[in-house]
Amino acid sequence: MKSERCTFMRGSIVATMTKDDIRNKIWNLLEEKALVAFPRPCRGRIPNFVGSERAAERIRDLPEFMKATCVFCAPDRVLKRVRELVLEERKTLAVALPHMAGFLQIDERDRIGLATNIKGFRKFGEPLQKKIDLFVQGSVAVDLKGNRLGKGRGYGDQEWRHLKRNRFMDGTEKTVTVVHEEQIVDDVSNLMEKWDIWIDYILTPERVIRCVRARASAHQH
Repeated sequence: MKSERCTFMRGSIVATMTKDDIRNKIWNLLEEKALVAFPRPCRGRIPNFVGSERAAERIRDLPEFMKATCVFCAPDRVLKRVRELVLEERKTLAVALPHMAGFLQIDERDRIGLATNIKGFRKFGEPLQKKIDLFVQGSVAVDLKGNRLGKGRGYGDQEWRHLKRNRFMDGTEKTVTVVHEEQIVDDVSNLMEKWDIWIDYILTPERVIRCVRARASAHQH
């Protein structure tokens, strides 16, 4: 783990922080401002923030989403609306079971609400076979250069590597994350490691952000 510290800036607050410092500040901020829904507290989780469904709807603005036939979406609750949209648009939904217990594809159209939670993954899912066109992941924090912090357990990066290693992806797929505006932080490039996922698009309730690459991305590894 890199030991460098970064400058974190929200309005007039400036401090040097580690990855864990940033995560803890975001979790505290969202709780203090009542910006998170169930499950709470959000500490230790990818936050299910208020307005996540509105942010998720913005994925329809991405040409890469509309062209995709198979979209991977992490199992976090905050991304449930994204998973529903994948099936509503008649695309195949690719998912990972918690703790990477398996990778499945779902094509259920009649009971989309049930098929897009973890229990539904197991009921309606089949072993993943299709190539993935778009990769959607939750975040605790992200900067405008596409540098992402997850909850600190590395599952997002491991999912990416597993799918690439097993040739479900070739590394050219665009990556998307869905966050509240309060989860966008100042540049954390100096904290990133070679295996960290680089984000192409950030979706918030207010906007779609196209990230400008500022470092060699994990897609190359």
